[in-house]
Amino acid sequence: MKDVLILTGGQEEHGYVARALRDFIGEEEGSEIRVEVREVGGVEGWLGWITERMGRGGAQGEKMQKWIRRAGEGVVGRAGWPQLRRVVAKTLEETRPEVVVYFHPAVGMALQERVQDRSEAGFERVGVVLDAEDLPGWDAVTADLLWVADEGTAKELREKNPRVSEVVAGGWPVRPSFFPTEEIKGSRKSGVGVKILYLVNSRRRKASRTLEKLLEIEGLEITAVVGREEGLKADLRKGLAQTKGRGVVHGWVKDLATMIRAHDLVVTKPGTISVREVLATGRPAILVEGGKGAEKRKGICRLATRIGCGALADSPGQIASRIKDALEGGGVGLREWGRRARKEANRSAGAMERLAGRIAKMARAAQSTERVPELRLVMHGYSGRKGLLMVDLHTHSIFSDGRLTLREIVDFYGRRGFDAMAVTDHLVDRRRLLGRLASLSGLVLTLEDLPEYFRALAEERNRAWTKYRMILFPGLEFNHDGLTAKGSAHLLGVDLKEPIDPALSLKDICLQIRGQGGLTIAAHPHHMSSAWGKDTLYLWERQNEFRPLIDAWEIGNRDDLFNPVGLKRLPFIAGSDFHKPKHLTSWKTMLWCEKDPEAIKECIRQNKDISITLYRDHRFGGENEEREEKMATGAGGKASTLVGGG
Repeated sequence: MKDVLILTGGQEEHGYVARALRDFIGEEEGSEIRVEVREVGGVEGWLGWITERMGRGGAQGEKMQKWIRRAGEGVVGRAGWPQLRRVVAKTLEETRPEVVVYFHPAVGMALQERVQDRSEAGFERVGVVLDAEDLPGWDAVTADLLWVADEGTAKELREKNPRVSEVVAGGWPVRPSFFPTEEIKGSRKSGVGVKILYLVNSRRRKASRTLEKLLEIEGLEITAVVGREEGLKADLRKGLAQTKGRGVVHGWVKDLATMIRAHDLVVTKPGTISVREVLATGRPAILVEGGKGAEKRKGICRLATRIGCGALADSPGQIASRIKDALEGGGVGLREWGRRARKEANRSAGAMERLAGRIAKMARAAQSTERVPELRLVMHGYSGRKGLLMVDLHTHSIFSDGRLTLREIVDFYGRRGFDAMAVTDHLVDRRRLLGRLASLSGLVLTLEDLPEYFRALAEERNRAWTKYRMILFPGLEFNHDGLTAKGSAHLLGVDLKEPIDPALSLKDICLQIRGQGGLTIAAHPHHMSSAWGKDTLYLWERQNEFRPLIDAWEIGNRDDLFNPVGLKRLPFIAGSDFHKPKHLTSWKTMLWCEKDPEAIKECIRQNKDISITLYRDHRFGGENEEREEKMATGAGGKASTLVGGG
């Protein structure tokens, strides 16, 4: 079974194409390919916000990347980007597809950030460009295939985006019922006059006035479709009562495609889907622009006028005037519109079918991703013999501000031969001002996240042991941030069995951690020389008060060494404070004890047979460091011990 994942961004046209692709692939391939549609654009409406912001002035990918980066840093004041990145990563982890299809460039950027340049990402990316004219952001997206409507757009993206393997001008995908038929090779044969289809989507008064103006033109037969607006339908029927059969009003129409084909010209509002469906049938259109949302519809309006398959109008009088002009000279203008509309329809014929076929072909050709069976953690599997263990008890995943999913971080450490690690994502005290601000950033755990966080950690704990014989400790980093360094503290709780309320005092949190049999570790407790974070000195200023409650103090954190911890002869440990792959190059802890969770914790508490090491992976360093920073997989070895202890 192959899996195709379609990520929609909340826009109507995304869902339209996603559902049609799902149905097409499912019907064509039967049970061979499974298609799942997931909504990832509902994060506080962020995709819509970034689209509107970037679309002004024809903004391109570089500008979009700049705004996304600022949003991720909290500068813009929107939590959407880190949340979108997290939702995309978690969705990929849950579904593990062979092919991912998406319709928004920000989703493509989230995929790229999650995947980086790893060859074993396990899936191919298909971007479907549904924008009518503007292409904000698509020139910065990495993809195996970009599907666009026309050759002009394809040429522009080929020139601007070297990150895409293939750009295909395959036409705009529409539902099968709107697929062109043989009749688009010629004009509709009508025995009486010119038939106009008016798809009403304006206010009642304007719709009535439009109908009146159309009826003033001799030789027109008018069909109005009002949907489920029963009151409007009654009003329009009154206006047609004295027209001697020149017009008819319909409510909801099931087979709209057939009705469009039965007419010579369509009058409609310029929505992306409606215009594309009209064009697919080979019929020209008068697009009624103006009103609320007119700015957003400019792209599809420009497309229609560029193709030359109709005209724009803003009032009932203008609509009638455009039609009169097209009928002059025996209808030469209308025939030319129709010829160009039929050309567009023939060019885009079968676009949905072709796109579905390409996606299915890519899915069939993809190698199956590795699926590790879930096995129970067998505690008696430990040998009971002492050995030299390398551990890292300070790491972060996408549940807070890390770059990797839980599964990826387990594979990242497991393949490098680590013996034990802890995932300690950030949890803030919302009673504090900085805690409330941090909770809005999307870069910390919320209380609502904790059940899923602990469930996912439990699953990965089993897999870490069965696949790598690596012990995974569930943990949390409790952030009690104040306005000053001396009022701020970060405390690690390692090997937790259940969540702990971050609003408790630090002393109570320590007692709760110990009550669960866990370790209490003071994170980066002294002045840091690196620029990545601010000092957290609250515990250090009160070390005598907290000594009985803290099992170890970080003497090494990433690139920093805190010599005062050693000078005070406090129990110590070192951790990477891992957020992304390059943080692997950092301080780690070495233990001489049994490879057993309780033995590891007791060794740290006793602080005997413990040392720290500055880890260097053989794949990192020199000219390869930038490239390897983008890799979240591979194998490495243990570094030598530098500082002895105990």
